[in-house]
Amino acid sequence: MSVITGNAQNTPIGENIELAGENPEELKVIYVNKDVSTHFIAMEDIKYVDISVNDIVGDIPTGNSLRIKPTKEGASGVITIVTERFFVQYMLVYSSDLAKAYTRFNIPYADLRSYMNPEVNLTKAQMYDYAHRMFISKNKFYDVSSKSNLMKIVLNNIYTLDKYFFIDISMINKTKIRYDIDQIRFKIEDKKQTKATNFQSIEILPLMQVNKNLVFKKNYRNIFVFEKFTFPDEKVLTIEISEKQISGRTITLRIDYADILHADAFTE
Repeated sequence: MSVITGNAQNTPIGENIELAGENPEELKVIYVNKDVSTHFIAMEDIKYVDISVNDIVGDIPTGNSLRIKPTKEGASGVITIVTERFFVQYMLVYSSDLAKAYTRFNIPYADLRSYMNPEVNLTKAQMYDYAHRMFISKNKFYDVSSKSNLMKIVLNNIYTLDKYFFIDISMINKTKIRYDIDQIRFKIEDKKQTKATNFQSIEILPLMQVNKNLVFKKNYRNIFVFEKFTFPDEKVLTIEISEKQISGRTITLRIDYADILHADAFTE
């Protein structure tokens, strides 16, 4: 199937379609066909999608891509896409000409309208930018570490910005056996573990991690971004890293809330 990369057109006059909105003539047209999946590629993660008709379905296979497809001939309507900071709408027009249907459409910056998403203070791109600044910063924590099975895990830095925490850790492998990471888990747990029945553990999930590599031989470093969280003095934040083997090596780092309170702040 050919990929149409030309510019989207304005709504054509004379097409037998039902228009929506106060100014439908300003919406660009994306031609679709039931035998072609149309992919919209955005510059940011897509947070919300609305398709005005039920005869066109879609999903978000990756954070910044949207895939749609008509379920029957003649399906046309308006699509609304909202990203972390922007808002855009297009007119989807059914075309029986398969070669005319878009298979991929990269949303251009000129089409975007500013949108203040109340749930997003930082975009993923901004998070990556701040995280990479941490890679060149000096370590602020030197005594928060743990050792196990000739492995060492170290807390390098904690930074805060708005409602986010950036936690920077490193691992050192003192063996000659490479380490294959199975999973990294973050939990808020009781500092003193007395009775198993009373033990409480709450798992928290990062919004983003910089390093996607799961295999290393000697050194590993990663920065994780979380929404701001708090916990009482009798609890700790634990970072547990386990290896991809039945009897794999597991190492745990425990971070007191006092360390969280000493987080540094990003400056412009």
